[in-house]
Amino acid sequence: MVTINKRTSMALFSDAGDHYCQRVRIVLEEKGISAEVIDVDKNNLSNDILEVSPYATLPVLVDRDVALYDSVTLMEYLDERFPHPPLLPVYPVARANIRLYIKRITNDWCSLFDTLVDDKLKEAEERKLKKQLKSMILSTNPIFKEKVFFMNEEFSLVDCCIAPILWRLPQVGIDIPRDAKNKPINEYMKRVFTRQAFLNSLTEIEREIRSI
Repeated sequence: MVTINKRTSMALFSDAGDHYCQRVRIVLEEKGISAEVIDVDKNNLSNDILEVSPYATLPVLVDRDVALYDSVTLMEYLDERFPHPPLLPVYPVARANIRLYIKRITNDWCSLFDTLVDDKLKEAEERKLKKQLKSMILSTNPIFKEKVFFMNEEFSLVDCCIAPILWRLPQVGIDIPRDAKNKPINEYMKRVFTRQAFLNSLTEIEREIRSI
């Protein structure tokens, strides 16, 4: 692997199974950005990556002499660097609301999902967290009944954060019932999972999680 500080083109250092990394891969695909995606084990980071990622996390984006970490920072950077198609609204209030939605998804959905995946939990605690996460997801049915995407008629950065979690629900043993009550969330998943950008963002490891 060519070292980070010697790169002359854009590269994304990404763990093939990590949902935070997939967020950024979706943005790359949505915008048609030409970047080299380099698979890295998030549990075995090189010294080069650790130098630019102080919290020892992925993804890391290198754009010539710029090296960035934190998935939300990367998504917003790419949206500003390559403005078409936009994944954030034009108006400041709407943009701020999108950022708040991302914050809530990260703090609520992602924190529970990460605990279920990464921690060795007692059976009772695991059941409790699964119930909490499933409840949060099902509570979005009214949102998707009113809007095509999350609180928006257009695909946005929030959807880039939500879709990888929904795709990975089988990993933590959560099933969304296919009934009338949950039709909105199921239709949303179908819309997002069949987007070409989402399909292109999937690694071989991620494709094994579920079928469309």
